[in-house]
Amino acid sequence: MNTPTFDLVEIVKVIQRNATLILGITITTALIGAVAYKIKDKEYQADAEVYMLNPLYGDRNHILRRSQGDMRFVDYFGTEGDVDKVMTMIASKDVEDSVITLCGLYGAYVLDYGNPKHRAAMSARFRKNFESKRTENASIMCSYTDVDAKRSAQVLDAIVKVTDFKFRNYLSVVKTNAKDRVNKKIQALDAQIKLYTDSMIALRQRYQIYDIISPTRQNLLVNTISAAGKNNPAEGVEIIQNIESIKDQLVVSRAELMATANELSTINDDELAILHYVSTPSTPNKASGLGFVLTTLACALAAFFFSVLLFSFTAYIKALANTNR
Repeated sequence: MNTPTFDLVEIVKVIQRNATLILGITITTALIGAVAYKIKDKEYQADAEVYMLNPLYGDRNHILRRSQGDMRFVDYFGTEGDVDKVMTMIASKDVEDSVITLCGLYGAYVLDYGNPKHRAAMSARFRKNFESKRTENASIMCSYTDVDAKRSAQVLDAIVKVTDFKFRNYLSVVKTNAKDRVNKKIQALDAQIKLYTDSMIALRQRYQIYDIISPTRQNLLVNTISAAGKNNPAEGVEIIQNIESIKDQLVVSRAELMATANELSTINDDELAILHYVSTPSTPNKASGLGFVLTTLACALAAFFFSVLLFSFTAYIKALANTNR
């Protein structure tokens, strides 16, 4: 049994035999596409590109820090890890809910917040309309699509600003927690220093030794402590020396923590923005997607292709059936 061949010549013959039907289908589909384009609400896409400032420059805490050896200060822009955090935050449900409320999208899309199905529809629509991706230069490209051109730009601007606010708030919480821990440690050191101070007073009065004899003190003078009029000076020197050295170390540690606490106390949530625009979201002038002409042409080409495919397939099946007979 021979299998019928079906080459380009046969396809041309099929088109010729069914030219009227193929042309009718093509024109009808093109008209349907044109009418659908006119009826359908146009969508407008606002675009923006954002770069991230290095969080180390976002507050006076790190600007005041003596960090000549800290190589992170070489890069004024956020690191790859910082951009990853922003990408996670910009796509978070927290930012989504805040922007929806701030821009009044429930009212704009005629949805009821009290209806769980409407809330799910609102979330799905927001996530469908909003898109963000990072570039090879560690910047973030984001866009928002809406049937209202002005609203698309406003929502996108709100997304960037809300993300910046929440990211700075995240950094502020981290620093505030660190400041609280430092202050608690200072309080604990104050109690220990007071305890050692009271012990030193009692020991000096007991042994009648008032010299500074801590090994950590730079002005220590060896063999200057006289034993005259003192009660067991050898024991007194050793005990006072041990306690005084511990107290000195605690005082040094407390001074370092105080400096850190002073730096952390300069935190200001509104100091410097972390996210900055490379290109701001402006109101788009043209609808996104294919225009009227391209939409009509695309529908016509698609209809022509599938109609030719359909008639060719039908002709091949008929030829195969005739061969089998």
